[in-house]
Amino acid sequence: MKKYLLYIGATALVFSSFSCGKDFLDKYPTDAISPEVFWKTVEDAKAANIGCYSALWDVTEEVLPYLDVLTPNAFSNYPWEGWKNISLSAQTPSDMGGMAGLYDGAYGGISATNNFLSNIDKVNMDETLKNTMKGEAHFLRGYYYSLLANYWGGVVMILDQPDLEQVNATKSTKEEVYAQVEKDLLEATGLLPDTPADKGRVTKGAAWGLLARVYLYQEKWKDAADAAKKVMGMNFSLFPSYRGLFLEANEDNSEVIFNVEFLQPKYPTSWDIYLGIYNPVNSPGWSSIEPTQDLVNEYEMKDGSLYNPDDAVQNPKNPNNANRDPRMDQTIFRRGVSYNSVPYPVDADGWPGVYTGYSFKKYTVYDNNTSLSNAIGGTSLSQINGIVLRYADILLMYAEAQNEVGGPTQDVYDAINAVRARPGVNMPALPAGLSKEDMRQRIRHERRVEFAGEGLYYSDVRRWKIAETVLNRSIVLNGSQMKGAVEKRVFRKDKDYLMPFPQGDIDNAPNMKGQQNPGYEQ
Repeated sequence: MKKYLLYIGATALVFSSFSCGKDFLDKYPTDAISPEVFWKTVEDAKAANIGCYSALWDVTEEVLPYLDVLTPNAFSNYPWEGWKNISLSAQTPSDMGGMAGLYDGAYGGISATNNFLSNIDKVNMDETLKNTMKGEAHFLRGYYYSLLANYWGGVVMILDQPDLEQVNATKSTKEEVYAQVEKDLLEATGLLPDTPADKGRVTKGAAWGLLARVYLYQEKWKDAADAAKKVMGMNFSLFPSYRGLFLEANEDNSEVIFNVEFLQPKYPTSWDIYLGIYNPVNSPGWSSIEPTQDLVNEYEMKDGSLYNPDDAVQNPKNPNNANRDPRMDQTIFRRGVSYNSVPYPVDADGWPGVYTGYSFKKYTVYDNNTSLSNAIGGTSLSQINGIVLRYADILLMYAEAQNEVGGPTQDVYDAINAVRARPGVNMPALPAGLSKEDMRQRIRHERRVEFAGEGLYYSDVRRWKIAETVLNRSIVLNGSQMKGAVEKRVFRKDKDYLMPFPQGDIDNAPNMKGQQNPGYEQ
């Protein structure tokens, strides 16, 4: 970043940001369109509205695939991608790794939404359409600030259109930021439609769903359960195929509540590239994000019993016994199966770029045999929209919140068992008579396997306040090239629950001096 973010947020005008480029974030836009000539027509309003969405790429598609690398779920061998160092507690104010893009993108999106909300009433247009656009802007601003609150805690909160004086703004507390997020999202629930007028736009269900997550992250259990319950009464449902949920042919299906448009040539990449799936046809391979043995061991047996990698009865010869929760083989390529009709090796020596011996199947077009792969994408690359919020998450958030409120009532069992009973998964219902603590652990397990590779587990273990245990240990990689190696992960309780602010913000914004997050002071 060439200049510190608070100055950028104060000077960046959305009129030059509609294309989702990053250059406008790094310098004063001297060629920006003047507000005196903009904000005249419906087309101006639509263009500015699209600008509110433009930062979503930076805060989702550039981030979601990598967040599991910060947990025992996944491994990355490449520190230059900006995530491995965070898993080792090596992030600094001068090198925030992959989180720098999220921070920049969130403030860029906030600038665009502030500009929109400050000027939209200047346009003479249909009031219903105007209110829908306002609802979208409130939702998006709430989403951007919710990300900042989650990863940075208290931040500088700007709610007006860009102004150079905003460089003197003071840092708000985490509680104040979340209060504004709640206000924006509640405003959005009264303005957004039940169904989107155009593909990719947010809805009332997305606003209530994100509210449920925001409440959950603050341990506002009853509010979280109530918000989730509202979504459960809407027209969403579990998609009848866990594997199919993440295929482009089924994009925007009944389970998807909020996703982000992902389409070439605007974004010249794919999920397959992010996940670094090894392709035998294009040897040597290159794998960027790989599942770990630690994650594989988390999947239950099909009968609902726990998997024990040392149990000779369960695993007489195959340490990755196929008699497992079907979500495992719908999420991961493992030894003992085929990949595009090529045996996935028991030992990956000779497969350069494969380190743990596993690859992600979820979100890719590749499958176990060539005919299946051809049916879902062939040799093309997956460009399915990145899913930020889906109905299974609503059910599990409801189960968690309701369990915290009143223990494992039948409603809690019904919600979690619905996720387990999805067609093609068909895991047995949880046993009756669980205690509140037993149910809490079951829900945490269910979230880990259901959302593996989707970027939620890092936030989950932090909000559960167990990160210093879960993320601060040796992770079993069981990599073929590494011969069963482990990686020692580091999470320091006194600093790693929050990310550092960029050093430029601390040095150059008058009211940020002395406001660095704990453990990062220089």
